[in-house]
Amino acid sequence: MTAGNILLYLTFLSTCLAGVLMYTERNKLSILMIRASAVLSTLCVLLLVYAFIFLDFSLIYVWQHDSGDLSLFYRLAAILIGQEGTYLVWAWLSILVVLLFTELNNNLSHIDRIAIMYALIGCAFLLVLTIVMTPFNSIYSVSGASLPLSGNGISPALIDILMPIHIFTTLLAYAFAIIPAAVSLAYLTLEEKRMSGVRIYLRISWIMLSICMLTGGLWANRLLGWNGFWQWDPLQSCTIAIWLLLTTALHAVVRFNRGEYKRLFPLLCISAFLACLYTTLVARSDIFGSIHSFPGTPTWWMLLIFIVIVFFYSVVYALKHDISPTTVTGSFREAFEPQNTFYFTILILLIMIFISLWGPAVYIILYYTGKAVILPPEYYNSFFFWMILILTYLTGICMLYGRVKNSTLFYVLAVYFAVSFILVIAVPYSVYVLLYLSSFFFVTASIIFKVINDLKVKNKKIAVHLTGINLIHAGFIFVVLGAILSTSFATVHTFHYSLDEKGMYKEDNGLGVRFIDYNVEYTDTDWVQTLDVEVIDTGTYEMRSFFWKSPQYGFIAKPGVRHVLSGDIQLDFQGSSCTPSTQIENIVFCVKKYPFASLLWGGGILLIVGVMFTIAAAVMRRKLRM
Repeated sequence: MTAGNILLYLTFLSTCLAGVLMYTERNKLSILMIRASAVLSTLCVLLLVYAFIFLDFSLIYVWQHDSGDLSLFYRLAAILIGQEGTYLVWAWLSILVVLLFTELNNNLSHIDRIAIMYALIGCAFLLVLTIVMTPFNSIYSVSGASLPLSGNGISPALIDILMPIHIFTTLLAYAFAIIPAAVSLAYLTLEEKRMSGVRIYLRISWIMLSICMLTGGLWANRLLGWNGFWQWDPLQSCTIAIWLLLTTALHAVVRFNRGEYKRLFPLLCISAFLACLYTTLVARSDIFGSIHSFPGTPTWWMLLIFIVIVFFYSVVYALKHDISPTTVTGSFREAFEPQNTFYFTILILLIMIFISLWGPAVYIILYYTGKAVILPPEYYNSFFFWMILILTYLTGICMLYGRVKNSTLFYVLAVYFAVSFILVIAVPYSVYVLLYLSSFFFVTASIIFKVINDLKVKNKKIAVHLTGINLIHAGFIFVVLGAILSTSFATVHTFHYSLDEKGMYKEDNGLGVRFIDYNVEYTDTDWVQTLDVEVIDTGTYEMRSFFWKSPQYGFIAKPGVRHVLSGDIQLDFQGSSCTPSTQIENIVFCVKKYPFASLLWGGGILLIVGVMFTIAAAVMRRKLRM
């Protein structure tokens, strides 16, 4: 048994012991064991880091994903490539988050103790998955194996600075989701009347997942064949479901603190964590032909059983929880009240969550019946558009409620609906764009109006919180507008050049290019083709695209991407088969334009900054109480 495996077992034992001690109210000993688990799991990670840095090919996981050809940065990033490494890092981060929660709560209440116990059960489960798929398996455990002289390395498609950021923020989001789920389970099983301290963990999980999706979208634009920042890949569908669950929980917690959603809110928190596990199950199912998919794994049945047990356990205790039902009133004057706008917002978000999860679920079901069908992106887009349109109008209503008369708000909405209807009739070929533009201007005006009113607030922490809320809602509408405009008005420009036309300028529908250079380098049976082009649009941009042939990874293309204020420009070059004796004579490439994509990326940044403001406001409030 390797040193890494010994450390994993010790971490698992200390985590289990910490849970037992916490349950039996021996808090000090339990906290010591949690600290021990944090130290031991950190040593596990550091041991793997050491193995990847110094190319310890005696470990199968290092041999599979590391290589002396990689820079130090990508040797470290390669730890996150395989499922063994991601399980370890996820478990490690989760233990650290549980330790953080424990240390921040000096006087542990009964619900805190039970919540920590549940969180430790979750950590122990992640450690079991890590032990089963251990990254510390020795190559000498394989009969007749000898120490390799070199490793396999990673695919050129993964060599991107966004790759480790994308994966690590995903695992951070999963780790922070464990506390809201554990506290919610404790709240339900103990039949408590209140619970607190979970909102900041929801926010951090949400912000990490937002960074994950933002970097994933930017990275996807650099991968030829991905066709844009979002294609409803099965893992993308599951990830947006987690993000929507966290978003729904962050809306529900506002009314939960006022006595509503006593069952729904804790179930949302638990479901967000279970959705992380479900996404992991989908990624490791080995039935989706996706760039996100891992090979089949023996842990799939463990994930499934754990999800089912926790889900039914939560539902049973939620049904037992004694609450008074919340009623929704229905007159025009009452319809704009926050109680009702929150209710409809949460309802729409739940519908979107179901749509996101249904696609991968139905594929799995049909796969095992021999009739596998992947639902096309149009299935998601058609449903999501109308849900998002309603959400956008609800956002504007929330911004204006209490700041203008209800009758004024009703008439403003009527005017916007009428204008939208007229525009759709007048310009029928841009229905989706026109419908959303009307709602966008309504919300933009509402946010500006609210910001002006918020300037009157003198309390610093309240002002910071309100600024965060305004930025979040502004970011939301800009993300959606950018996504709609960039996909609706995307254009593709195809160019043909011969090798003797270097420096020649050509134009297609207003977009010009100048062929600068083409080069091909050979290494044994591999080769890489490099194309340099000057693109002339709103500005002049030099761009480079690569096309690899590798016996290990097949054909890999990496387009050039330029993010400019007017939108994204992508240089797609799919290369051509060639050998040292037969060079290609003609080059074909495409330049794709995604106008207004900067609105999408800018909106994502506004969302993240907005949540950071709300977290800062929460920290300020906490300091005032201390």
